[in-house]
Amino acid sequence: MSAKKLVITLASGEELTVQPTLQDTLAFESTLRKNKQWGGLQDSALKMHPFKAWSAAKRAELLDLTWEEFTTGDTAALDVTFEDEDDDEGDDGLGVTGLGKGTRKAASTSSSSSSPSVPTPSPTSGPAKKLTT
Repeated sequence: MSAKKLVITLASGEELTVQPTLQDTLAFESTLRKNKQWGGLQDSALKMHPFKAWSAAKRAELLDLTWEEFTTGDTAALDVTFEDEDDDEGDDGLGVTGLGKGTRKAASTSSSSSSPSVPTPSPTSGPAKKLTT
């Protein structure tokens, strides 16, 4: 599975799609260490994806802006988002291929019997405890 691509929306409305790499992630970490005013990673989490997108665009020679130009003023990017992969998956991409195939159905929890069900002990749970009704 490859890393997700990022889409940069520039102030002009132009969109650039970039593929961040490990090089861009390491550049973010290095920049974070050099710029103490950014704080730690937990303080700069919102900067990570825009920085990786900017770094990837610079590396691919798609962008000739400094970080400052990329983030402030008239040339600032409007947004950085993840690229949509497939909209035809349905359920907002939450589907899992093969889910449920080859699995047995569990016994029904509703029964017409009035006796309480007793859980089957697992090897690690020890002896079953007697239910009181």
